[in-house]
Amino acid sequence: MSRFLYFLRIIIYYGEIQKKIINDVIFMGLYMMTVWYPPDKAPEMAKLYLKQPRKLPSITKWRVFNTAGGLNGMKQYHLVYTEKGKMEEASAELIKYFTPFINIEGFRYAVEPLMGVSDSYKLLGMKWE
Repeated sequence: MSRFLYFLRIIIYYGEIQKKIINDVIFMGLYMMTVWYPPDKAPEMAKLYLKQPRKLPSITKWRVFNTAGGLNGMKQYHLVYTEKGKMEEASAELIKYFTPFINIEGFRYAVEPLMGVSDSYKLLGMKWE
């Protein structure tokens, strides 16, 4: 892992620094969620998705991509864009959204905050052009 990526990873995972990044630097927040579930649970997953709201207040754009997850079953990637300065609210909305899915045996997910390259350069006092 490059020193640059290592530096960014440290920043993302520490509370006050993360809050500063979210509120002062990033113009639009972005999360990547990875969801795994067993293939035989696909009908249950589909039914739950249909019951969930199509829009959440702090989220401006949400794209979902499905693929096979190998030994982990089915896999989904969710790219979730938030309004400026609304990452904390969006995080709470996402947790609430996925809470019913936790009852599905084998379901699990991971959430990662992402940052654009130009925003990460701002943290270094540099400009990406």
